[in-house]
Amino acid sequence: MSILSIRIFLFILVLIGIFIIFKAIKLFSNAFNGIILLTLPYNDNAGSFTVSKSGIYAIWHKGPLFKKTPLTYFKPHILNTATDKEIKLNRSMVSPRSNNFNIGRMELFTFKAEAGHYELKLVPGSSTSRFQAMIGAALPLVGIDLNHYSIEIQKSQAQVFTILAIPLLLLGIAGIIGGLVIGLLAEKIFM
Repeated sequence: MSILSIRIFLFILVLIGIFIIFKAIKLFSNAFNGIILLTLPYNDNAGSFTVSKSGIYAIWHKGPLFKKTPLTYFKPHILNTATDKEIKLNRSMVSPRSNNFNIGRMELFTFKAEAGHYELKLVPGSSTSRFQAMIGAALPLVGIDLNHYSIEIQKSQAQVFTILAIPLLLLGIAGIIGGLVIGLLAEKIFM
């Protein structure tokens, strides 16, 4: 195999790495930037939303950073209004977070929903694990003002895709760096 053929193969590897990085970034952004179906302030306690397409949806908590949150006082319940059936909520494994240094968002739960009308209620209970609640109670942070906190329902993706984005990103970076470095040093390596 000639050096030119090896270099062409390695530079194609760079292009494949760029494509893989693009796909990984798209998977990451889908975890954070879904269409918001409902924003419910904690003061309202109940709200309705419509799912137009069956799929995976997420419940996000939104509020100011570095302050106590009402997560240990309220727990969301979602009810399909046509069937009066409660939707099973799954705790977020990855629990993605985003912030703008003032307001933070955190994914709490995910759920599967068919097309239809739903009602979200905030009932007494805890949206966190016991361990997280203990840590939150131990922190000396400013008290809770419910006017600044809300719950959002947004379109999401299966969490396995968010987890898969990490090795894809690393694979893409390795393809780009490996293709460039080995491609440029091909004469020294393969001669």
